Amino acid sequence: MVTVFAGFVMTSCGGSSNKATTETKQEAPKEVKKEVKKETKKDVSAADFTVNLENGNKVYQKTCIACHMTGVAGAAKLTDKERWTATASQGEDVVFNHALHGFQGKHGVMPEKGTCTDCSEQDIYDAFHYMLDKAGVEIK
Repeated sequence: MVTVFAGFVMTSCGGSSNKATTETKQEAPKEVKKEVKKETKKDVSAADFTVNLENGNKVYQKTCIACHMTGVAGAAKLTDKERWTATASQGEDVVFNHALHGFQGKHGVMPEKGTCTDCSEQDIYDAFHYMLDKAGVEIK
């Protein structure tokens, strides 16, 4: 009786008391290809923002200072008016979008959002205006 019960349990749980009669061919798993779509980063218009230099200072002190204080990795130093003037000459939308999305230029790399992953677009807008202001440069 125990043998019959064991055979029943083995069969009902996917097991087998007789391997020869229950073997099945397993098919090789099918390869599934996933289409990877790159997220397109849309340019943002600076005209949609109003500068807040107090917030810009906070963002600068939190993140931007790491590179822009001393010019790490080719970043424009906070006090380098010549570099900031050249940067500003590209126009506000270009500078803003380079700061948001990252940029590789002749001086080095500007990482996306300056590596401030929790910064909003407004934070980035305020931060680059704060740096321009400290360098004594206006942007149009």
